[in-house]
Amino acid sequence: MLRAENLSVGYGNYVVVKGINLEIKEGEILCIIGPNGAGKSTLLKTIASYLEPKEGVVYLNGKKIHDLKPKDLAKEMAVVLTERVNPGNMTGFDIIAIGRYPYTDLFGRLSEKDKKIIVESARAVNAEYLLKKNFFEMSDGERQKIMIARSLAQEPRVLILDEPTSFLDARHKIELTLLLRKLADEKNLAIVVTLHDIELALRIADKMALIKDHKVIAYGYPENIMKRDVVNNLYDLKNANYSEVIGYFELKNNHKIDKKVFVICGGGSGVNALRYLVKNGYKVVVGVLHKNDADYFVAEAMGVEIIAEEAYSRISEEKFKEALKELKTSDVVVYTDFPIGEMNELNVNLVEEAKKLGKKIIYYNGDISVLKEI
Repeated sequence: MLRAENLSVGYGNYVVVKGINLEIKEGEILCIIGPNGAGKSTLLKTIASYLEPKEGVVYLNGKKIHDLKPKDLAKEMAVVLTERVNPGNMTGFDIIAIGRYPYTDLFGRLSEKDKKIIVESARAVNAEYLLKKNFFEMSDGERQKIMIARSLAQEPRVLILDEPTSFLDARHKIELTLLLRKLADEKNLAIVVTLHDIELALRIADKMALIKDHKVIAYGYPENIMKRDVVNNLYDLKNANYSEVIGYFELKNNHKIDKKVFVICGGGSGVNALRYLVKNGYKVVVGVLHKNDADYFVAEAMGVEIIAEEAYSRISEEKFKEALKELKTSDVVVYTDFPIGEMNELNVNLVEEAKKLGKKIIYYNGDISVLKEI
């Protein structure tokens, strides 16, 4: 459907990204991510034929995209860029109607069919209520819906979006990314989008391209390419780690407070406590955790010291003694409210040992405020 072969993009004599090879089919979403200034927008503008390629070719259904006439291309591809628009007193209907330009006569008159498509495009993005509203009165989320509806009114097969969530709050970011997935599935659109939010990109993307240092450093299924070393390198992370299991970042345990906290947790009960402790600079040791536990994956991404047992195995005496040794040198013990069974019952013994040793024990049941007692 849409294919870039040995593509190099840039401005003037400057090449921003080179050697690009990408392919996207109908019904697929390709998310392009990378640090600011990496060339994501330049790549999109070249794919959209706003810029001429420095080298290579972009094909749309086997035709060179830069050879197509603008009006013909507009019937195949729609583009939504980051730049804010100021259309004066135009309504949502007026904005969406611009998308019908490739199909209208010389005078730009709208037929009944055009008007029907405008309404249907608004309905597709849950924006029918905005048709009569002035564009300047809309929120950023509403404006973005209208701009996407305008693109849909072109009846394209390919939709290009550059940072469509840039000015949106959390709710509208989620709503918009889910909308893109819906459009790909229900309208069989091929969608190419740049996003800053890796977590959202992972949820909707069929393919991802990671751009850094003037090249695509990884391309393919997100489940295959979004590995810790790759993503850490992409953003030059020093104080955080990307977690493949969580699909996002965790702060590293670079402790700055001379106080050691031993955390006894499991079943995901310790996630927020661990984040609080690491964020506030405590030295954290956690155990005994099974290697398939949610708390284990978070703690591992944080780089905290973990006393870990193999998955689906009873905590061994060896691991218990190892944990007890760390507990004895800890200043505070945090015990979370988590289910106890035969696999992890020795963790209860750790709490009893902490009592015998006279350790300060904080019982955490989900209320972070109790950790302030540390």
